[in-house]
Amino acid sequence: MTTSPPDPGAFFREMLGQWEKMANQFGGQVMKSGEFSRAMQGANAATMNAQNAVHQAMDRALAAANMPSRSEVEDLSARLRGIEDSVARIEALLMAQAGIKPPERPKPSRNRKPPAKTG
Repeated sequence: MTTSPPDPGAFFREMLGQWEKMANQFGGQVMKSGEFSRAMQGANAATMNAQNAVHQAMDRALAAANMPSRSEVEDLSARLRGIEDSVARIEALLMAQAGIKPPERPKPSRNRKPPAKTG
């Protein structure tokens, strides 16, 4: 009758499992407390205030450097997209009135070869 040697890691795995179980129980109890909720709300409020202060400082720095802020660039981008859409509609109407067929866009090839390099 052969017996396998004892597993030296079994003790540590068991100890780790018990420690994890106790930590989960303790964490669950702590998270249920009102103090924890208030602390988390305070931490979230502090984070939001810090982010707001950074954004305001960045806006002031960009204004001092006579550069647009991120929100201004996003607004300009949206306005430009609207202008491009309007121009495309006007172009399509003019082409339709003139009886010109709009150019077809090239369709992607359906093979497994990469496109040929030009240049």
